[in-house]
Amino acid sequence: MDPPGTRYVERDGHALAYQVVGESGADVVLFLEIGLHPDLMWTDPHIHYVFERAATFCRMVYFQRRGFGLSDPVDHVPTLEQQADDVLAVMDAIGMQRATLVGIGSTCGALALIAARTPDRVVGLVFQQPFVEGALREGVDLPRGWTVEARDRFVDGWRAVYDNWGSGLVIAMWDPSQDSPFNRRLMALLERCSATPATARAHLEWLFRIDYFDVLGSIQCGTRVLHSAQSAVPLAASGHITEAIPHGTLHVLPPLPPGTSMGQAWIEVLDHIEEVATGVHRPVDAERYLASVLFTDIAGSTETLARIGDAPYRDLRATHERQVRNEVELADGRLVNVAGDGTLSVFDGPAAAIRCARTVCRQAEDLGLAVRAGVHTGEVEGIGTELTGITVHIGARIGAAAGPGEVLVSRAVRDQVVGSGLSFIDHGTHELKGVPGRWQLYALATTDAATEGDSSTESRKTLSLTIIDRAVLRMARRAPHVLRAAAGMANARQRRLSRRSD
Repeated sequence: MDPPGTRYVERDGHALAYQVVGESGADVVLFLEIGLHPDLMWTDPHIHYVFERAATFCRMVYFQRRGFGLSDPVDHVPTLEQQADDVLAVMDAIGMQRATLVGIGSTCGALALIAARTPDRVVGLVFQQPFVEGALREGVDLPRGWTVEARDRFVDGWRAVYDNWGSGLVIAMWDPSQDSPFNRRLMALLERCSATPATARAHLEWLFRIDYFDVLGSIQCGTRVLHSAQSAVPLAASGHITEAIPHGTLHVLPPLPPGTSMGQAWIEVLDHIEEVATGVHRPVDAERYLASVLFTDIAGSTETLARIGDAPYRDLRATHERQVRNEVELADGRLVNVAGDGTLSVFDGPAAAIRCARTVCRQAEDLGLAVRAGVHTGEVEGIGTELTGITVHIGARIGAAAGPGEVLVSRAVRDQVVGSGLSFIDHGTHELKGVPGRWQLYALATTDAATEGDSSTESRKTLSLTIIDRAVLRMARRAPHVLRAAAGMANARQRRLSRRSD
């Protein structure tokens, strides 16, 4: 899944940005905390997976509050009432009559207000670590469930974070177990792209003083309060919040192992969202699906490098990679990665992968490169942009078995493209390194078969093309009108010669 496009809804003269993943199922609204930039979150492959998984059971809209991230800037922190109206405006813009509302930290307040005031718009609520009572409210010593020491650590810790806004310290304050170098770098990027230091500080001071505890008693829908095991918020505080909601339940999220990515931490949260939104929990492996993989590799790359030198080869390979990327996208595939002189791409079906492989090999030949390719179909496992599984390993081995300029496919691929017009030559059985058994492979013929299933020897031969033949074919592909004109002139000349001879 590619990141979705950004849409906008007008709010008091300012554009509020939102994005939508999924097209069917339950409706879910995810109101993001200020540092979770809608575009840049996709940088984490596990967040990528979370959105892909969400698309299997719901249509999810997500956004930050107005004035942050992709939205127009505003000169004030919007009130809870304004934020609640913004949520409903986004729902109306995409036709969501009722939805499960998911809040994170400070965004839970607006969702609580919606649930209390317009219960007909809310299926259920999921609050992850809600901040209900500000820690520095005037005339109030302590929020419910807090000690003076816990409150002071909380306030001092968050102020230190906002004093160093843009350095990624949010992650350590939110959950120390996620405080890894990778997460801190990503969080720093999200912070800087979401708000300026002054805007972030204004938000923090507002957060320290909000109080919507009295609203909780008017929430009629089922509500899950999620408490992180290592949160700076006391468990007792989350307990008081849950008890104040008539149908609230408290769920303590399990401790996370060190090095857990931001997206991995959200997988457990997504389970709760699915249960509230759909009423059931189903074991789903959204990352496991049927696909066709295409491997390409430059044959004889070391010899070419030694012959032409480092800089020319670097430019040549860069041109080849651009061509591969372009052809894969034109064939509705996705280039997964480029490693050394090889590429891995994934397609929904094998026919598109095979035709793309053929084009890639031909274009490489025009550059003076010989590229081998392999195609296999089976179940793959994807986490975000990554792709794994035995199908990937088999595809790589098939590609390695191909000769220069050759496209090899497995029997499964050949059998699935019957009727496509693609023609193959038996390449014999092969042992694929590390893969059990022997594998029957087939080489793509140079031209498509006139009729599928033609088993005559002549129809299955590959063509041996001369330089002139290849030049003609290149012209046919790039400028067919020129070739037609030339053919017409040649036919006219032949007719004239025939009349003279008569």
